[in-house]
Amino acid sequence: MSKSVAAAAALLLAGLGACQSETKPEQSATAPAQAESTTLAVPAPPADKTAEYLANPQLGDVLVVRFVPEGSAAEQFYFYQVYKLGGDTVYTHPARQPVAAPDADASRPDIFAPEATRAYTRRELAEYQQESPSDPLHSRLVRVRRGNK
Repeated sequence: MSKSVAAAAALLLAGLGACQSETKPEQSATAPAQAESTTLAVPAPPADKTAEYLANPQLGDVLVVRFVPEGSAAEQFYFYQVYKLGGDTVYTHPARQPVAAPDADASRPDIFAPEATRAYTRRELAEYQQESPSDPLHSRLVRVRRGNK
């Protein structure tokens, strides 16, 4: 796995703590450590077009990243909305909070943090579809939602 995949994983989730308004007690450092051998089931989207959408991103696309918070066995999802395209770069606004399901409502105007920007190359996003073995959060891009889907 390339270093850029690990870097993309770190970048995608770097805003997680910064965009959350408060730290919850269950997320404290005293929580038991997550076993490294955790295997997670990710629901396959119907007629998966993730690779096609990543090759041709559009304004308004929502990137769905699955991760497991440290000290938890429950997977969560984080959204990134594409707001600008420039050459090979995709600019996104991260969600303010993670959600429990990949199909959670992303249409409310307060979901995304327009003051925060995350930029990725198309290659980084394509590589981020594979989980990095060194990522303790088991994060990976699992879907691109287009047209409120």
